[in-house]
Amino acid sequence: MNLWEMGGRIKMQRKSMQISQEVLAELIGVSPHYIYEIERGMKAMSIETLANISKALSISTDYILFGSEKPTPSIYEQLEKMDSIQKARAESAFEAILPFIR
Repeated sequence: MNLWEMGGRIKMQRKSMQISQEVLAELIGVSPHYIYEIERGMKAMSIETLANISKALSISTDYILFGSEKPTPSIYEQLEKMDSIQKARAESAFEAILPFIR
């Protein structure tokens, strides 16, 4: 694990999504300066922060840690690639869990 490389992958994905360090920091509940330090390989992060960054940037933790896979496409990109049957199944699944997340 190389902190500098991990930070570079986070920074690259953040910029590709056109998200500022400030916005990412707000999304995951840390300071913008902490994001700055992570992206430059100056600080390690907790597992919780790693998971939060992964979720916020729609990339896997494996990609952040090891660069071993491509970034996970956003939910919108995944929906665009679905055929009508897959979209109907996704809609049905969403409707089933919706009462539990309101």
